Amino acid sequence: MEVLPIKHNVRCELGACGNKAAHAVKFDRVGLRSRIYACDKCLRELHAAIGAVLPPPKSIETGKKKDKK
Repeated sequence: MEVLPIKHNVRCELGACGNKAAHAVKFDRVGLRSRIYACDKCLRELHAAIGAVLPPPKSIETGKKKDKK
């Protein structure tokens, strides 16, 4: 999955937002036109909502220290 900047004139697809989208969320292994377009504000809100549900990823250095023990 990637978050790509866009330059096209596309509306934000999240909720009832009518702002111009600035980013596209591109999914792996799906059709060509399967992207979600989001403005900056909605993308920040989505990031905060996902962060509240999922724990932050563990750092690589912590994982390496545990492997050595």
